[in-house]
Amino acid sequence: MELNYKELGFKCGIEIHQELSTKKLFCECSSSLNEKNQTCEIKRKLRAVAGETGEVDEAAQYEHFRDREFIYHGYENEVCLVDTDSEPPHPVNKDAMNIALGFAKLIKLKVPDTLCVMRKTVTDGSACSGFQRTILIGMESDKSYLPKSKVKVTQLNLEEDACKIEKKQGNYVSYSLSRQGIPLLEIGTDATIKNPQHAKETALEIGTILRSFNVKRGIGTIRQDVNVSIKGGARIEVKGWQDLKTLTKLIENEVLRQFNLIEIKKELEKRGLKKFSKTSREITGIFKKTKNQIISKIIKNKGKVYALLLPNFSGLLKKEVCHGKTFGRELSEYAKAYGTKGMIHTDEDIKKYQLEKEFDNLKKELKAKKNDLILIIAENEKIAEKAIDAVYERALYCLKGIPEETRIPNHENATSSYARPLPGSHRMYPETDVPMVPITKELLKRVDIPELLTDKIGRLKNEFKVDEHIVKELMKKGIDINVFVKKYKNIDSKIIASSIIEIPKEIKKRYNLEIDILDYVDEVFEKLNNKEISKDAVLEILVELAKGNKVDYSKYKVMDEKELEKEINKIIDSNKGAPLNAMIGIVMKELRGKAPGKKIVEIVRKLVG
Repeated sequence: MELNYKELGFKCGIEIHQELSTKKLFCECSSSLNEKNQTCEIKRKLRAVAGETGEVDEAAQYEHFRDREFIYHGYENEVCLVDTDSEPPHPVNKDAMNIALGFAKLIKLKVPDTLCVMRKTVTDGSACSGFQRTILIGMESDKSYLPKSKVKVTQLNLEEDACKIEKKQGNYVSYSLSRQGIPLLEIGTDATIKNPQHAKETALEIGTILRSFNVKRGIGTIRQDVNVSIKGGARIEVKGWQDLKTLTKLIENEVLRQFNLIEIKKELEKRGLKKFSKTSREITGIFKKTKNQIISKIIKNKGKVYALLLPNFSGLLKKEVCHGKTFGRELSEYAKAYGTKGMIHTDEDIKKYQLEKEFDNLKKELKAKKNDLILIIAENEKIAEKAIDAVYERALYCLKGIPEETRIPNHENATSSYARPLPGSHRMYPETDVPMVPITKELLKRVDIPELLTDKIGRLKNEFKVDEHIVKELMKKGIDINVFVKKYKNIDSKIIASSIIEIPKEIKKRYNLEIDILDYVDEVFEKLNNKEISKDAVLEILVELAKGNKVDYSKYKVMDEKELEKEINKIIDSNKGAPLNAMIGIVMKELRGKAPGKKIVEIVRKLVG
């Protein structure tokens, strides 16, 4: 369907999380993520605690109820007692703080007079201590707009990154501690983004600005959280999107999901459903002789089967809420969040599960009417009870609309799945082990703002007379062309830049050979700078080096004009009668690299023409 975002009342804001290329935020551990030589293993369970308001955050409490056990692995040089909350944090990393203040200054955010380190309760296991430290660096001002997208930046935080998941198995989750504590900039915008394309442009603009600072590059070092709502919907946060190219698809799918969930609410209203009570019960006995091997195995392992009747829900679980995702699959995610494999319901083909007889008995047992839906969950008793309750609560919420929640993305199809309730302010409380950081006007003046990437590209393009795409590739590879231009003053800067970027591509395309040009560039440029070889010889010399051959530079020695004309005359005499263009080709083949190509063509035209 064609989406009119203005008519839908579309609102969207994004949060960009960017890792900084410094040591960890509150210790001296490396942030290189080499993860070699495991030094420790820690097992923990985490519980929710009250935040500064004295209340326990709903999202933290939900994770606590899941009752999972977490295993943390520490690696050499990348973990210390600070990471495990066994030692007080060290002072805030100065390099990270300067980057954060520089970004705040650049975007014209208001920086507080005093920076306070806060703890944010995190009980999903991604922080070994049960919390992450975060610092509010900048708040919105009437000037804190992004220049191109015109979206306002409302907040900037400097915080610790979370652990990295290594493995999930049953009720256990294994994490690496190497990523935990790496400094992270969290940049939040207001909700004035107009449509998915505008969101992509905004994220790209922030990312481009960030690359002007000392930040990490590569997959996983920058992540987008997207907050989306439509009229009649709810604020949904989809966390951790990494592929900027398909960000528009992710947002489109969330808008479709909310639109269709609103349609389900309207359909239930048409059916006259205003409220319903929980009619779940344990019905393991009905399934004791089942032919379904999965359920049979669960029962043999002392598991239980629970059923839930949803009045007037028949047919709704088959409805597609977004591309490739039904409402039934959406509901099952609430059960899966508590550790089940999923659920089976009467909007599915029960025959494929070999459960026709059992469901016929269930309909009688639950006194189901024609438009009622029945679903079952089979698991150990504790998990099954929590899962069936979660599905009931979510189904009941259909009468209200859409619950606010945090969702995790599926990068394969740009959809999202339920993760936990949307967190609130109750999970924040002050960090008493780190003193407050005073920010004076003098300190802010000393904070440098780096040259913006876009400005640098334009400057280098004009200064060295090279194409923009070559400048971008040089910067991406971390190559400072200035170094070579200053060292080899007799070589045109355009030749230097194109040799470093374009020649390896040409060698790959024509000869299917790989070459790390920086291993040989000084050797070749030295000869070219001293006029011992011509620029036309560079490609052939590098091909020889790519093949692993030792280069005989005497073969490429530059001829003076008299010697060149003499050699060309010999070649012309040996190929009398050849047309001009053919003759040029013959001569070029023989003398390529020994003189500039332009000069060779000029002499051939003079002698043959």
